Amino acid sequence: METRKHTLILTALVIGSFISIYQTVSLNVALPGFMKIFDTDLNTVQWLMTGFTLATGVIAPLSGYLGNRFGTRELFLFSIASLIITSLLCAFSWNMDSLIVFRILQGVFCGIIQPVTLTIIYQMLPFEKQTFALGLWSASSVLGPALAPTISGWLQSWNWPMIFLIMLPFGVVAWILGWLSLEKSSAKLQKPSFNGIGMIGVVFGSLSLLMVFSHLHQWGIFSISSIVCLLLGIGFLVHFCWRELRIKEPLLDLRLFINKDFSLSLATSAILTSTLYTGIYFIPLYLMEIHQMEAMEVGLLLCLPALFMTVATTISTKYYDRVGAKPLILIGIFFIIVATWAFCSLKVDSSKGFVMLWMTFRYIGLGLSTTPIINAGMSSVPSQLSGDASALMNWIKQVAGAISVGVFTSFFYTRISYYGNTNSHSQEVYVKGLDDVFMLATILTCLSIPLTLLLGKKETKRKKTRMGGKVTKSV
Repeated sequence: METRKHTLILTALVIGSFISIYQTVSLNVALPGFMKIFDTDLNTVQWLMTGFTLATGVIAPLSGYLGNRFGTRELFLFSIASLIITSLLCAFSWNMDSLIVFRILQGVFCGIIQPVTLTIIYQMLPFEKQTFALGLWSASSVLGPALAPTISGWLQSWNWPMIFLIMLPFGVVAWILGWLSLEKSSAKLQKPSFNGIGMIGVVFGSLSLLMVFSHLHQWGIFSISSIVCLLLGIGFLVHFCWRELRIKEPLLDLRLFINKDFSLSLATSAILTSTLYTGIYFIPLYLMEIHQMEAMEVGLLLCLPALFMTVATTISTKYYDRVGAKPLILIGIFFIIVATWAFCSLKVDSSKGFVMLWMTFRYIGLGLSTTPIINAGMSSVPSQLSGDASALMNWIKQVAGAISVGVFTSFFYTRISYYGNTNSHSQEVYVKGLDDVFMLATILTCLSIPLTLLLGKKETKRKKTRMGGKVTKSV
């Protein structure tokens, strides 16, 4: 009976995670199409991604508090239901402004689903099943980038509202399974007091930083807008950290950073997230700008490499308990470095097979390393703090992703200007800029090696039992 219940829980979490990631990347290659559909310019259409990113980045650090306050079951069900509603609203948008607003609302709930599903894995599943569950959760997270560009590219050319409607049946299934299987919050659930000052600090701090790096290329690093937003963001977050470390009931338990393995896994995850975004963002640009491929063609080309990431994630899950986190992470990083280095030699006439081969290597590396990195960090903290830990992990990943896209994009255009963008050599200059971006990404990825080597040899083996509504830990 317990096994059946755990299967239902895991199925609900995996489907929910897949839906949120799918919606996150579904418009990556579809933005040019919306320019034609709503007869608008690129700066306006980009808010479909920018607004969504801001929403997910701002809400992620609050997910731990919301789970503690209302219960993870209730938060999961509410977020899935809200994602269904906002997807319907997006599908029936009557102009670009309404679509942007509904897309931002959709981002809020996508930003909650990822951390809350991760929290539930460590709170409601037995210890011996957590690695397997995390592997499936990670696989569902990478299937989104694998399938979304292909599906959304095809649907946009046929009937664009279906980009948002296609996930509705999966959302209904996830909600029903979650309602049937997830444990209801205890009547004695400890509800933290509302920390309004802390919430203002983390929301405005995150929002300011995300605004800077989302508009870094348009504004320029030394513009008044960039400097003001950067100073505001740093100021809000410094005050937030200072306050949270001094009060009894913090919005987010920052003392988790004292945990060495958690901090190291967090830093490594942030670096590899930045590396992931270089491939997700720049390789489709290369294929569309240089090879003149349509969005659906790009999605089909990148589908096979991303599916290899799912296979690699399954392999890392299978061998995690046998070899531990460190060897798998190091092997994964090796694959990523080799593949990212290969993209430093992109040419105008580089074949599509070249791109597919090295994207496959990159995705295999990410698949091998993602689950061990997350599990090394999450398994090193007490179960009752898993909500704060998952919130911190997703918050840092969201901010790292936004910052990396902003910095790499600004660097890309800086290098294009350096090489001189003449009409007769525009493609060559464009590709040289991409080569430099991947060189910078290779150097960044190398920084994850010493962080991984500093991880503990073996994660703490925890057996968790529930006694009187409390979680106890034995080593």
